[in-house]
Amino acid sequence: MGELLFGFEGRIGRGRFWAGQFCVLVLGWLYQANVEHLLVEWMPGSIFMGFAVALILALPVLWIQAAITIKRCHDRGKTGFWSMLLFVPVIGLVWLVIECGLMPGTKDQAVRE
Repeated sequence: MGELLFGFEGRIGRGRFWAGQFCVLVLGWLYQANVEHLLVEWMPGSIFMGFAVALILALPVLWIQAAITIKRCHDRGKTGFWSMLLFVPVIGLVWLVIECGLMPGTKDQAVRE
């Protein structure tokens, strides 16, 4: 499980991709539901420091999302650089669902990693 969520090498199929996305969804929900309340209590009145701490606390979720997406790109025969499309609003999400979530992996074992 650790290699699935934290490693950037190798390839994963659609089933493991969706299992990883479920983990990201749960972690994102927990983050969203709890972090804002904690930051208001810890740092009242300091919006800039609170924003910086919120970004630092979000890094594990972002890391896991990147690891899962990059490994799925490898399974599709693409480089992990394609995961940068996630930074494009709307298009990135559509790409993630179609390319990573719905399309089958390649049979070629010589994947460009």
